[in-house]
Amino acid sequence: MTAITFIAGLAALIGGAELFLRGVDHFGVKWRVSPLIMGLTVVAFATGAPELAISLQAAIAGNADLVLGNIVGSNIANILLILGISAIIKPLAVKLRVVQIDVPIVIAASVLLYVIAFDGELTTLDGVWLLLGLVAYSVFTFFQIKKERDNQPEETDFEAEQRKLSTGWFFYVKNIGYLIVGMGLIIQGSDWMVKSAVEIATILGLSELVIGLTIVSIGTSLPEVATSIATIRKGNTDMAVANVMGSNLYNILLTLGLTVVIAPNILTVSPAALALDLPFMVAVSIMCIPIFIAGFDITKFDGAMLLFYYGSYLTYLVLDAVGSAFEPTMEWVMLYAVLPLTIAYIIWRVYKYRRLVKKLIS
Repeated sequence: MTAITFIAGLAALIGGAELFLRGVDHFGVKWRVSPLIMGLTVVAFATGAPELAISLQAAIAGNADLVLGNIVGSNIANILLILGISAIIKPLAVKLRVVQIDVPIVIAASVLLYVIAFDGELTTLDGVWLLLGLVAYSVFTFFQIKKERDNQPEETDFEAEQRKLSTGWFFYVKNIGYLIVGMGLIIQGSDWMVKSAVEIATILGLSELVIGLTIVSIGTSLPEVATSIATIRKGNTDMAVANVMGSNLYNILLTLGLTVVIAPNILTVSPAALALDLPFMVAVSIMCIPIFIAGFDITKFDGAMLLFYYGSYLTYLVLDAVGSAFEPTMEWVMLYAVLPLTIAYIIWRVYKYRRLVKKLIS
């Protein structure tokens, strides 16, 4: 029965996120916002709604490890799993703005989370700092959208009339309906998932942190997977990258910030999260810069490498949770074999790209 409840909650989350996303996407088109900005804002917020709902439910229920596991696990899955799958389907374009602005902001937010969590707890004041970061980013994005719209060519009378005809009263009723029904499904689905996840952790003898980092985080990242695949099919590969960056930022600043402020008690941070998961999230975020600037794209090989890292991370979590004798061997292989090879590959890609640029200039 627990598994059925978990699956039902996951289905409600995915369906609710799809409806909610459809509503905000239609409003974004009406407001003439570019796919890149859409991915960084409304799409990222919509696909991050399951993480917000799950975290709030878990915090109210007193499951602090599930809160942090869900957010950190989702951010890791967004980069390694979602970008990995997306790049294998089709190489992803990376806009200069993402490399210069959005990735550094995501890295800064990840480091900020690690710093405020280092004392082993997240207080209301910590949540306020995260929310202030969200306000600053929102103000910056608002001016970016305004600047972008000001630079767009003026609509012709015919285009303006067509847009008015396609956004009458029925447009608002339909899309507000999408938002309400979608959010309702997200809230109900998150409630079912949190309760069943705690029961699964108890049955399997696993910690709530591990469950949050694996099952729950993968489940709440499925809307991002669906959205990324849909945008790739439409040819907006840069939007898939922007969606991941925006979602990771909202997970830290909005989801965790709001959860910590609303939580009835201070959220404790486990030593395991401080020792492995938070540093790994920061490292994965930093890794985006050399991969993204090596040609301003994410190749199929890059995607396979990201998926390999995610599979290795999950394997390590499971081996550590069950106390397997293979855990030290796995740790040695990742540290002394895979990591140096990855660094060498990134250096080679950057070198190859610089040679190409010099050749084009000359």
